[in-house]
Amino acid sequence: MNRSSPAATPLFLRRYGSLPALAVLALAAAAAMGLALAAGEAWIDPFAPAGALDQKILWELRWPRVQTAAAIGALLALAGAAFQLVLGNPLAEPYVLGIAGASAVGAIGGLALAPAEPWPTSLGAFAGACAGIAALMPFVRLGPHRLLLAGVVLGSLWGAAVATLLALLPERELGRALGWMMGNLASDTLPPFALWSSVATLLVAGLALAPRLDRLLLGEDHAAALGTPVRALRWGALLLASAATAVAVTAAGTIGFVGLVVPHAARLIFGPLHRALLPAAALGGAALLVLADLGSRVLIAPAELPVGVVTALIGVPVFLWLLLRRAAWN
Repeated sequence: MNRSSPAATPLFLRRYGSLPALAVLALAAAAAMGLALAAGEAWIDPFAPAGALDQKILWELRWPRVQTAAAIGALLALAGAAFQLVLGNPLAEPYVLGIAGASAVGAIGGLALAPAEPWPTSLGAFAGACAGIAALMPFVRLGPHRLLLAGVVLGSLWGAAVATLLALLPERELGRALGWMMGNLASDTLPPFALWSSVATLLVAGLALAPRLDRLLLGEDHAAALGTPVRALRWGALLLASAATAVAVTAAGTIGFVGLVVPHAARLIFGPLHRALLPAAALGGAALLVLADLGSRVLIAPAELPVGVVTALIGVPVFLWLLLRRAAWN
């Protein structure tokens, strides 16, 4: 049975439509952000009268971080949904093509060159992500399966380069490098406004392309027969998803599994059609990363876990479960 057919859509959505479910998901994401704002080493009620110190903690420390987590979660989930479509593989995610590894090479290189300043690390991360995208482009025309294989091989190359740079770094800089590689939402590299602008751009572009993206679910031959420019569409989706990954990695380091788990869960609940899937992925990604960041702050307070560790603890069991269910996608 075709996954884009009405029968592939859950019964609730066929009966009531996707808007009520999206509204519930939006409320859940807002609730997660409210909880993350109030919770921490000390509970602070945002609606109760508070002193100057509590107000500073709420609105100058926690709120920008909550916004950053939500925006990056949305970016990673949207990018994951696009990669899974382009590669025809539900186990694909933003880091599977090696873009995050290339970004890590650039970030650690920037840290080695100017350890006293934060901007070379961020600039190096973005330049590395762009280099990773450029290295992938020649393989796009070979088809999704070979593109995925090229991404895995390139990821191994970037991993070797990262290991080499870490071995060469002075010991005092190793902690910063490893902390960035495991995810750091406390960074103010990119303001929340810039991150939300990226989310809006990606979401609007995805919704504009949604009817054409849906045709790809029928297969390349069927999509082409319906007048869809398949190659241009794949290029566009890949570039948008890669750019979203580059922005997310530059802002917060490498945070895995959000782009794997959320799009798959959204597809199970909302079906495969992109007008519902993309907003659901964005909202789900925002909620998941906000809650993961809350966990990173409170699980071993006053110390803090890297947020990438928390997402891995969630993502690894789900990834293994998806592997066991891989036959359902054949």
